[in-house]
Amino acid sequence: MPDNWSFVAAAYALTAAVLFAYWRRLAKKEREVTMRERSNANRSRPTADRSRLTAERSGSTAERSGLSAERSQEPSRTGHPRPDPDSRHSLQ
Repeated sequence: MPDNWSFVAAAYALTAAVLFAYWRRLAKKEREVTMRERSNANRSRPTADRSRLTAERSGSTAERSGLSAERSQEPSRTGHPRPDPDSRHSLQ
């Protein structure tokens, strides 16, 4: 039976090449996400003028619409509430 070491080496080389390409793709995606987070953080950083304008707008909007600080709806609940542990009967 002939030795097939050349095929084994080719399989390992192909696997290494695919893993290397995948690693580079993940690194590129990580850099993109990091840059996007930095740009969003810079955009959302309030300046003195922006925070003052935001406070003025939110105060005047609440006064105009007559909204209070309370919620108009109850908070959502889970679809299947858990039973009380005391209401369970023992199996014995």
